[in-house]
Amino acid sequence: MASLKHAARRIIEEVYGKGRVEVLDELCHPGYVSHDPLTGDADIAGVKAYVRLLHACFPNLEARILAIYAEGDTVIIRWHMEGNLARRLLGVEPRGQHVTLEGLTVSEFEDGQLVEDTSEWDTFGYLRQLGLVKPLGSMAEAEEEERSGAFQE
Repeated sequence: MASLKHAARRIIEEVYGKGRVEVLDELCHPGYVSHDPLTGDADIAGVKAYVRLLHACFPNLEARILAIYAEGDTVIIRWHMEGNLARRLLGVEPRGQHVTLEGLTVSEFEDGQLVEDTSEWDTFGYLRQLGLVKPLGSMAEAEEEERSGAFQE
């Protein structure tokens, strides 16, 4: 179990934190699949492409483990990542926006190899920090102002 925790830790710290995508070839089963709320389902090549994009857009990306749990062939990691946007992403021009993310990843192993992982993280908060969406409170206030006639000429 300790070796599975170590492998899952390496995915967060080395792959995501340092951009060392070659670690995936070492730790993952060839049929590996990742499930993510933003990118959807991806194989090893897709995860490598996503990590490269993250590091191109957030060259100072930091990743750290907040907690790690293991039971049988399943490892659950609670993680934190942050960095400053330095390249256009999702149509957003970089202005040095500081973005922080926290989430959970459930990793499933077979015979010591990672076969599948599912991540759940604050995707809405990420898009909000990039300026792509507004919090509901702001939208609700705007609707109320519109209904009250504040926007009428």
